[in-house]
Amino acid sequence: MCFSDIDECELFRLTHPGRLCLHTCVNTAGSFHCQCPAGYSLGRDSRSCHDIDECARETHNCSSEQVCVNTFGGHRCEQVDCPHFRNATYIKTSPLRCDRNPCVQGDGVCLQAPVSINFHFMSVVSNMSAPTVLFRLSAARVLGDALRFGLLGKRGLQHFSVQRASRQTGQLVLMNPVQGPATLDVDIEMSEMERKVLLGRYVTKVTVFVSPYSF
Repeated sequence: MCFSDIDECELFRLTHPGRLCLHTCVNTAGSFHCQCPAGYSLGRDSRSCHDIDECARETHNCSSEQVCVNTFGGHRCEQVDCPHFRNATYIKTSPLRCDRNPCVQGDGVCLQAPVSINFHFMSVVSNMSAPTVLFRLSAARVLGDALRFGLLGKRGLQHFSVQRASRQTGQLVLMNPVQGPATLDVDIEMSEMERKVLLGRYVTKVTVFVSPYSF
């Protein structure tokens, strides 16, 4: 008696796409099994895939001077260096923050440079629904009478928008889905004003890592 194997992977691909395995279905004699891409582990249901956090597990290859950023399916080792502005110098006050040293009295160019620069790294899945809020920033205290939020320069204009969430809070919004893998960079500026006079600028440099996968 001869038996022919039923290819469950092909059968479900034609009738119920994506319901058998989240990523890859491998047909075997009389059965099947699911596989996940590198950087993921197979879930308890034997079909879903879960990201492996190499940073939390300390299985990354980042140096002590780098910041480990977990991404969906991997990780990144990021070097955070304080930027250079004319007449202004900065000191790193935390792994993700640089603060401006005091300006020489009367140095207007130095005073125009950002008071602080924060670095923010985040990971998202491919083709995430949009618009969606990715990141919020706010002032711990307000010395002036108004805060202004906006994108600094032209980086990120294609994908992002900055919107006000409250008097002291702005939010970065992803305006359209992005097919991964991709790395998106955008700079957010928060300006503190007093009677339309600039009191200080605060910059947050955001880097978004988009996964190749939608999970």
